[in-house]
Amino acid sequence: MLGKLEKKRRYWESPYGVWGPRVPRPGGWRAQWGFPPEAPLLLEVGCGTGEFAVWMAERCPTQLVIGLDRKADRLATGCRLAAEKKLSNVAFWHGDALVLAEAFAPGEVSTLWLHHPDPYPKRRQEKHRLVHPRFLWQYARILARGGRLHLRTDAPDLYAYALEQLRQAGWTVVYHSPDLRPGEGPPEAHFPTRFFYRRPGPLHYLEALPPAPL
Repeated sequence: MLGKLEKKRRYWESPYGVWGPRVPRPGGWRAQWGFPPEAPLLLEVGCGTGEFAVWMAERCPTQLVIGLDRKADRLATGCRLAAEKKLSNVAFWHGDALVLAEAFAPGEVSTLWLHHPDPYPKRRQEKHRLVHPRFLWQYARILARGGRLHLRTDAPDLYAYALEQLRQAGWTVVYHSPDLRPGEGPPEAHFPTRFFYRRPGPLHYLEALPPAPL
């Protein structure tokens, strides 16, 4: 089993890794991977080991998929999976969600996914939740008109918190379910994660549209 240092080394060496000088300028993400301006761009924040991002890239080859996470050793797995499948429309960014508004141009992202993010259940951890207001305003800035935020989680408290924060911030929750059943919601909401099979239970899911820009 590879250690963290070896995983990090493999990430830094992978052509799928995006970090430092490899990060495009705002507005340049599609062009860097040879996509036309009208191509969909999906951003997964807190992508972990990248299985969902790779799955989405494989299903939609005309879509550019960017997975973001703060831990390079996790991203190494996504890079390996993408290389095994020889994908050319996915990349993994070693970065922080707090800089999204600086990294993307307004409206540059078509769709944003939070796929089983860390719920940070303790009150003192609230600011780290990826549906905290300090993140929501950045999502609203970078999402295109009509672009949606998707959240899937098995943490009921995070789901309830997300609904409350979105509504307070002026987002429109267009669909939500505290117990998503087969056939409900989009197919992407039913991605079969290994995490879910280890801890089966209700899936909490929502889709929301950002408030109109001022």
